[in-house]
Amino acid sequence: MTNLLAILFGLLTSFAFEPVALWPFALIGFSGLFWLLNKNYLTQRLLSAYLFGLTFLLTVQHWTSTYVGSIPWLILGFMQATFFILPALFFKRNHRYNQIVFALSVVLVELALRTIPFTGFGWSRVGFTQVDSPIAVLYPLGGAVLVTFYIGLISASRSLISFLLLILVLPVSLIIPPTVSFNQPVKIALVQGGVVNLGLDFNAIAKELFNRHLDQSINSIELNSVDLIIWPENSVDVDIGRNSDVLKKVIDFSRQTNTPLLISGVQKNNEGKLNQAFLFDPQLKQIYTKRYLTPFGEYIPLRSIAEKVSKYTSQVSDISAGTSDTILNIQSSKFQTLICYELIDDSLIRKVEHDFLVIQTNNATFGDTPQLDQQVNIARVRAAETSRYIPYVSTTGVTSFIGPKGEFISQVEKFEPATLFGQIEKAKGLTYAQKYGMYIEMIAIIWLLTLLLMRRRGRS
Repeated sequence: MTNLLAILFGLLTSFAFEPVALWPFALIGFSGLFWLLNKNYLTQRLLSAYLFGLTFLLTVQHWTSTYVGSIPWLILGFMQATFFILPALFFKRNHRYNQIVFALSVVLVELALRTIPFTGFGWSRVGFTQVDSPIAVLYPLGGAVLVTFYIGLISASRSLISFLLLILVLPVSLIIPPTVSFNQPVKIALVQGGVVNLGLDFNAIAKELFNRHLDQSINSIELNSVDLIIWPENSVDVDIGRNSDVLKKVIDFSRQTNTPLLISGVQKNNEGKLNQAFLFDPQLKQIYTKRYLTPFGEYIPLRSIAEKVSKYTSQVSDISAGTSDTILNIQSSKFQTLICYELIDDSLIRKVEHDFLVIQTNNATFGDTPQLDQQVNIARVRAAETSRYIPYVSTTGVTSFIGPKGEFISQVEKFEPATLFGQIEKAKGLTYAQKYGMYIEMIAIIWLLTLLLMRRRGRS
């Protein structure tokens, strides 16, 4: 029965993510996990924690199996589930410190998820589930890490007084003065050109994606109507350095609209194969190279072994990572762009310090799965963490304008070619999460080790 409950609580926690996306389930699931760990001895705790993590991860990340088969999905889930045994290891049955131990250890679970192995896969963090809840007030104060800690703490409340005191933290947080201000509007057009085929062969027809985005732009954007036009990741599906006709059309369009144009594509040069964003105004002005690459998606670690596990591995050619941030400039604005998977890297988010943040992504590879909505939800969290507007543009959806509290301002239908026009405001300043959020995990480790040492001394 205990094992079945662990599976149930893992499943309930997954309901906090898309496609269900009901934030209270994160608290319900974690409350159940704490109850199981608190009342059982070590062996059962380890098994319960593992089954909880396995069920949770396999459910949330099932979309990873859509086009590459079940084996990579299962390997990822079974491997990452081992991180969930951390709370079980640190618990002592019915101990008074278990509440704080639980909150601290789930922070470490998510630290492991986003860093191990290789560059980690920190997609399924409960800290990403609260953007529509009252807990969202904590995002600019400590980021997703603080939200995870709070969820762990309140889920493990053992008395009404403890629960009410933690609830009181939320309105008190609103008293803390904001550190980011806004001024000067910027008009932006986001172009969702769509694709012919969903899946790994979304770009099977050369220049098809480019032509779709160019045609959509020409048909919808007038001269001087916006300050910036943005296309999504892989919107130019050929190497612009080797296709002069495509390069000329991009320059001509930017000139004809008298508007800077930010596009994205893969280019080969002496450094290798690079996933890049290109800013034209109207000539090529700046280039940003993606730094945080997707393991097994943009490069293959342990390739010789991976090719024996999945036949799809041979279809992935390694992309080289960029090494520096690029501050993009248009008229009187400065902004940064992140490409797809980069938005789950906390360290990159902390460095977002200019007027606004652009997210360019290509979701065609994952078809009509919860991945699309899960990713735009993470972007909403990043907007709340940085108190910045985010123009979020995808080949297939969900192309959106996101406000500085993580709210949707506007969006277009998935899979339909469309141009989304919006006006955002330039931000100035850094949030507390950006300034100090990096220390929360370090504090959690030190605090947890201190508690364990105190417990050991008390036992001796």
